[in-house]
Amino acid sequence: MKKHIIHLCKTFLVLLPLACWGCQGNTEQDEGLAATHPELARDLAKDSLTVPYSDSTSEQLYNRYRITTEEYRSSGNYSVGNMYRGRLAPLDETSHTDARSFRTAIRKGMEEGVNFAGKYTVVSIGCGTGCQQHYVVDRETGKVLDKVQSSMGASYSADSRLLIVNPPDSAVNYEGCNQCTPEAYVFENDKFRKLQQQ
Repeated sequence: MKKHIIHLCKTFLVLLPLACWGCQGNTEQDEGLAATHPELARDLAKDSLTVPYSDSTSEQLYNRYRITTEEYRSSGNYSVGNMYRGRLAPLDETSHTDARSFRTAIRKGMEEGVNFAGKYTVVSIGCGTGCQQHYVVDRETGKVLDKVQSSMGASYSADSRLLIVNPPDSAVNYEGCNQCTPEAYVFENDKFRKLQQQ
C-alpha cells in the first residue's frame, strides 16, 4: 500500500510541470493571431459585426400591400346589405367535384355558420405545407360554389364579399416568396373574381 502511494506521488510530480506548461502554451495560443498576423488582426478588428440587417424592398412591398388591402376594405364597394337568417342547409355533395372527397372537413367547417358575404361559409382546408384551399358554401342551398387557394391563409368577414388571400404580414420576406403575394377577390355571381392590383 505504501509503495502504491509513493508511486502515485512520483507520477503526480512528473505530470505537474507538464500541466503547467500546457496552461502557458494555451495563453500563447490565445495571443497568437495578433502576434503572428498583425495585418490580419487589424483587418478583422475593422470589420463590424453589428451592421443592422435591413430589407427595405420587402418592407416597401408590405406597406404597399397593406395600404391596398385597407383601401379595398374601407371602400364600401363590397359590403353586404342583408344577412341570411334562414335555416342552414347541409352539404350538397353533388355540387362540386371536391365536395365528396373532403365532405368530413367541409361539414366540420360549416359548423361555424355564416362567416362570409351575408349567407356563405368559407371552409379552409390544408392541402400541404404552405397550401390552403378555401371553399365557399351557400348556406341556403348547401352547394359548394367555388374555391380559391392560398399560401398564408385568407381574411374575410360575414358582412363583406371581399376575400384577401395571403393577408399582408410584416414578418414575410416578399422579395423572396412569390407565393406570399396578397391578392384580393370579390365574390359575385357565385364565383370569385380577382381584383386588379391598385
